[in-house]
Formats: sequence, structure tokens, C-alpha cells
Amino acid sequence: MYALTGASGHLGRLVLKHLLTWVPANQLIATTHQPEKLAGIATQGVVVRYADFSDPATLLAAFAGATRLLLISTEVLGRQRVAGHKVAIAGAVTAGVSHIVYTSVPKADPNASHPILADHGQTELALAASGLTWTALRNNFYAEVLKGFTDLLLIDGQLLIPQAQGKHSWVIRQDCARAAAGALAGRLADIGPVEVSGPQALSFADVAERLSRISGRTITAQALPDHEIIARVVAKGVPADTAGFMVEMASWLARDLSTMPTDAVERASGIRPSPVDAVLSAAVAA
Repeated sequence: MYALTGASGHLGRLVLKHLLTWVPANQLIATTHQPEKLAGIATQGVVVRYADFSDPATLLAAFAGATRLLLISTEVLGRQRVAGHKVAIAGAVTAGVSHIVYTSVPKADPNASHPILADHGQTELALAASGLTWTALRNNFYAEVLKGFTDLLLIDGQLLIPQAQGKHSWVIRQDCARAAAGALAGRLADIGPVEVSGPQALSFADVAERLSRISGRTITAQALPDHEIIARVVAKGVPADTAGFMVEMASWLARDLSTMPTDAVERASGIRPSPVDAVLSAAVAA
């Protein structure tokens, strides 16, 4: 039996879709704290069970019979997220799960100063201490996030970009779901961390060039200090908090989260990862 957490979420639903092409529905356990959202999945024969990381008593029943578990990381940050993940890992051990697949991030490090990297690093540390075999799918940032950046940073034909020019291998969410489904189903035999990426590493300057080509318009990249980008974004009516958060995120990606393409998606699913062009096409069409 194959189980996954967060099955009613965006990624969880996509994972289930791909799993159903490889695994009989009655061998799938979809756990969620909102089982009513999976009524349609249940009618297909998938076993739907209630699970709540804040209530450890629910997890033994939720994971019962599963030998492989996909632990989809929760969206909360900090101690609450790590604590929830640790509860889920402990519940899997008690339930007799033999292998956990976990959705992590590049450069996860329990000692990192950035909370996202630290949260995932601490969860990977807990997996290593669990006594189970495990795979951490270090999903590169979703390519869909690029539309948010371009909506914010594209001003008068210029894409305002961080001064750091690291390249990131953006991956579409659908490909992350394929990789997760394949890893859970045993199609990816890797143990430990695995980088899950798109087919190309792109800097924000590369994104500007790609936008220009796709749109047929002249779009140039202008590298500026973060505070100058924030000021220009705020000047077009964006709240300062939103502008600051997004610009700092872009700068962090360009400075600290450079990644290279890997073949993990293809090895796990048999399908090559998609380029970011479709996402960028939607960005310039909006």
C-alpha cells in the first residue's frame, strides 16, 4: 500500500492523478485533515483517511497498512512545521512504514540561517534518525512563481532584477508531482536527497531574454540594488510589504539558491521535465 499526506492540496491532487496511472486505486491511501475534499477520489476506489499532524493519535490509523509514504511538507514555517513533520515520521515508524519520500528544497540545511532551508534540513535530519529508508525530493522552486515575479518586476519594458545573477532550475509543479508519484511508487530508487529540477538553469537576466523572445516585445533586464527595485515597485502602487517580500525572495534565489538541471523527473516518471516557456507565455499574455 502507498500512502501520502496532504492529499487534498494542490500538489497532493496532482500526485494522486499520476499515481492512478501506475498503481491500482485500492492500493492508494490518501490522507488529509479535510477528507470531504477528496470525495471524488474516494469514488475511484482510493482509500481516503483523516490525518492531523497536530493530533498524533490519528496517524496510526491513517498510515495503517502502508509500506511507503509520501510526506508532503506543510506550508507553515518554523517550529510548528518541523514539529508536525516529526510527528508524521514517528507515526509512520509506529505504523510499520518502511520508506518515506519527503518533499524538500535545494540546499536544505538544519543549521541554515534562512528558515525555509532550516525547516527542511531539520526534517531531513529527523528522517535520517528514524531508522527508515528515505528519499528527500529537493524540489527546485516552482516555475509558476515566475509569473508573480514578472507581474511585479516588469515595468515599462524592463525587468528589474537582483544584482546577483545565480541560475535556478525552475520546475513546473506538474513535474514535481510526477517525480513524487514515481518515487512513492518505487520507480526512483535513490536514497537520501535528490535534486528535482526543470531542464534549464536560468538567471533573472535569462528570464528577461526569454520573455522578450516569447512576447515578441523588447524586454530588457536592469540589475538594481534591492532597495531601488522596491522603491520602483511601490511607486506603481504595490504595498511596501508585498514589494519587500517579493524582491527579497528574488534576491535570495539569485544569490543563494543556484541549482543545476538533473534527470530526476525523467528517471522517476519516464517523462522529461517541461521548460518554463508556458509559464512565461501566460505571464506576458496577462
